[in-house]
Amino acid sequence: MATTSDDNLSKALQGLGFSEIEALVYAFLVGREPATGYRISHGIGKPTANSYKAIASLVQQGAVQVDEGGNRLIRAVPPDEFLAGFERRAREKREAARAALADRSVDVADDRVYTLRGRDQVLERARAMLGRAREIVLGDLFPGPLEALAADLAAAAARGVRVVVKVYSPLDVPGVAEVPEADAARALSGWPGQQLSLVVDADEHLLALFDATLANVHQAVWSRSTFLSCLHHNHVAMEILHTAWKGRGSLAGADSLVGISLLSSRPAGLRRLQKLTGGAISPEPDGEDR
Repeated sequence: MATTSDDNLSKALQGLGFSEIEALVYAFLVGREPATGYRISHGIGKPTANSYKAIASLVQQGAVQVDEGGNRLIRAVPPDEFLAGFERRAREKREAARAALADRSVDVADDRVYTLRGRDQVLERARAMLGRAREIVLGDLFPGPLEALAADLAAAAARGVRVVVKVYSPLDVPGVAEVPEADAARALSGWPGQQLSLVVDADEHLLALFDATLANVHQAVWSRSTFLSCLHHNHVAMEILHTAWKGRGSLAGADSLVGISLLSSRPAGLRRLQKLTGGAISPEPDGEDR
């Protein structure tokens, strides 16, 4: 009789890409003596033909081995060994796909606004944005999103990107200027969920509202509209500056706030918008036009 532990193991294996019956076969064999295909099929309660088909697939995936003796006993490859091989093959496939897609990775202008649905989709988009950041990142991050993105914020700062974030529970992320909300308890209790507001180089922005546990997304939108991203940059900049003013000097190193407004920082999004509209092109922050 299947136990909760068996069910959890089967679901975890299906999460790796196993079919239901493949997961049942591997879960049955792990920690047991080698068994015949016939015994396995009875043990998992599946037709013999389907079980043998699953076993053949698992052999190809490096998850089980077959004794070529008379009984053709099947044994599970030890989990650590199997998972190491699985990770290596996944890495190889990912790099092959990356190489195949490289010549099609063209930056196409797109000013549409897109809806994002799931938690992982939102956080991965935020991480990708931070990975693309070159000049300045501004954010308004509740504790859950801040913790989830801390390593990516630090990595952007380590590349020389200016990162300034309004926070509600400081984490002291390396290289990041954190501006704490003076009345964080009131803000967290009064807002219906955890908020993520992020703008990168005034070139793309992401707005999301998660539930309190960060498990589900109430609503999230992302866009590379330069116009909307420029507006959002200034919105977040003003929110950060207002928060610092309310804190009455609670921010250590207030020099980090100087020049974060759109016209003062002159980020890539503003320069792109000026080019698109035929306006005067602002120089880059270092004085050189891109």
